[in-house]
Amino acid sequence: MLVAVIAIICVVGLPIGFGMYLGLTAIRAEHKERMNLINQGIIPPEKIKRKATPNQFVSLRNGIVLVALGIGIILGFLCSEKMAIPQYNKFWIIAASIVFFLGLGYLSYFLITRKMPDAQQKEEVKQE
Repeated sequence: MLVAVIAIICVVGLPIGFGMYLGLTAIRAEHKERMNLINQGIIPPEKIKRKATPNQFVSLRNGIVLVALGIGIILGFLCSEKMAIPQYNKFWIIAASIVFFLGLGYLSYFLITRKMPDAQQKEEVKQE
């Protein structure tokens, strides 16, 4: 029991602790740099946090891919149950169906979005 607890702590706790250590070290170094600049009489520039423009097509892609995934799973199970297929080949029928419909989902996403103008292109048109 003790070995399992130690293993879980090592697998979960060590990466979290190491990440926190690295983050705090970076924050301290940045603070020290800013304080040194202030001591020299230099006003450090403020950090400008620009908000990234979100990609509006991400939701469309995720929706199409999830619908295609659902269709692939359903049809894979239906085909594996209704067709006379040996038991050891049912997994491959389901997997092939899922991969096939995921491919169709990505292909349909590509075909839909290639005709749509990009957000960057829209901004360029507005500026002109």
